[in-house]
Amino acid sequence: MNRRGLFYLGFLFIFQISCFTSFSQQPPVQWEYQFPLDISPKVSGSFGELRSNHFHSGLDLTTKGKTGLPVYAADMGFVSRVAVSPYGFGKAVYVDHPSGYTTVYAHLDGFSEKIDSVVTAIQYDQQSFQVNEYLDEGLVEIERGEIIGFSGNSGSSGGPHLHFEVRETEGQRPLDPLAFPNPVKDDVRPHIAGIKIYPLSDSSTINGHHQAQYYPAVFYDGAFHLKHNPSIETSGIIGVGIEVIDYYTGSWRKCGVHSIDLNLNDEKIFSYLMDGFYFHNTRYLNSHIDYAEKVNSGRVVQKSFLDPLNRVDLYEVDVSRGKILTKARQDYDLSFEVKDVSGNSSNLDFTIQGVNGSLSPAEDDPSSIQIQASEPFLYDEAGHSVSFEEETFYQDVTGQINVRESLISLSGTAISILDKTVPAHKSFQVRIPLPDSLDEKGICGARISRNLRKQFAGGHIDGSHFVIETRVLGEFLITRDTVPPKIRILNRPYQQNYEGRSDLKIRIKDDFSGIDQYNCTIDGNWALLEYDAKNDLLICKFDKVPFLEKGDHELKIEVSDGAGNTNVVETKFRY
Repeated sequence: MNRRGLFYLGFLFIFQISCFTSFSQQPPVQWEYQFPLDISPKVSGSFGELRSNHFHSGLDLTTKGKTGLPVYAADMGFVSRVAVSPYGFGKAVYVDHPSGYTTVYAHLDGFSEKIDSVVTAIQYDQQSFQVNEYLDEGLVEIERGEIIGFSGNSGSSGGPHLHFEVRETEGQRPLDPLAFPNPVKDDVRPHIAGIKIYPLSDSSTINGHHQAQYYPAVFYDGAFHLKHNPSIETSGIIGVGIEVIDYYTGSWRKCGVHSIDLNLNDEKIFSYLMDGFYFHNTRYLNSHIDYAEKVNSGRVVQKSFLDPLNRVDLYEVDVSRGKILTKARQDYDLSFEVKDVSGNSSNLDFTIQGVNGSLSPAEDDPSSIQIQASEPFLYDEAGHSVSFEEETFYQDVTGQINVRESLISLSGTAISILDKTVPAHKSFQVRIPLPDSLDEKGICGARISRNLRKQFAGGHIDGSHFVIETRVLGEFLITRDTVPPKIRILNRPYQQNYEGRSDLKIRIKDDFSGIDQYNCTIDGNWALLEYDAKNDLLICKFDKVPFLEKGDHELKIEVSDGAGNTNVVETKFRY
């Protein structure tokens, strides 16, 4: 930051420290809904919890390690949407209520009979297991407390549980289900693990260094304190972040907090309130946290200052956006207050001393590229290109983009783009030139992982170039996948006789580009097979094949991977 910027920030601090800009929403109107499970509720995942690339949009409720528990409608209304996917929410039901709210029930094992009949009809009409259908009001009406499904572990669920959401119907903005009257008991205060202090200008220092510093916290005398009461000396503009997690009574599952307030000399300069968010803003989580710290150490530090292009409306900030200008021979008393949605709170007070900066500004690497985040950017070298839209990044980025020779790339080259510790908010395009007369069979893009292995990155041929669309920075190249997916029918009965059995299971697996699509026919007719992606299973439930009659049948399974390789298995069975 130049001298003019420093002067301007100092001016704002002196004259407008008490001014606050609010981006947060109003709290929800109270609504007493029926809880969706009839067992004693235990929370394994909180609303707004910091997940990978997104804020958690609902409440995860444990089901005692079981599937098949009845799931009850929170209130009267109608089924407005049904969705089935091998990923994400798995099997999910959306119910619109007269109150103006929509409730969502996800990772279900199955639907109630009247909902299931509608879903199955849609699947056969679209000839697809995966569906996402909006239903007209009146098609499936629901009473308060009616069983609408059964708890499960479908989709990307990591274990049996119910994912439950409350949304504003208009705009589909998720709200915290525990902000309404509810039976969940919680008397556990949030746990503050530590803080991190950041130099935010070229001349800023933390205890004489240009690097950010982490300070662990400990609890005693009813409050949290920095371990060993360290002396913290700063110069220039700094920011502060906090590592904090929450627990619920009777559970050791790590959850998120509801609010974070930071005061400077008894004046609030930053407030974060997780009362609701819009899905199109959820990826701003990567700006809310110290993304590089998470990548490098696994710590999740929530910043109490805003990047220039953080657009999510979860904050109230002063005109400095939470940044603090420290001056020599002045003390700054800082205080964090953190609360969960039940009102349990934790505090951490500490002091920093302003000193004269003793280091010269860090020098930029002359080979580095400067990217202004508010502008589009194009890099082009030897026919390789990378193009970023404006606001792909949350702040200006300095780094390197290099093209190098690669023995494992079909083009003989790889392109390295910035650094894995930089989060990208939008997808960007990578173009790599193709050699002349290259066999196109099985060509696909790959990214080199941290353990130096190739990871599938998709992509397609566009004239003389191979194009990859991605939101992950790193090194990219062109590779080939010519190995088709494997198909194996499991637990074949004697003489392929399935009489008395309820289903037929098939394992499908691909070692690199992943399963892209599959199709199954019985006697030439499309048949519904459920895809359990995390267990590599296709499951043919015989009661979901309405045309199946007693006797001999022919089964055909066709599976393709992301590189276009296809495998087909045909067999006969008796039912």
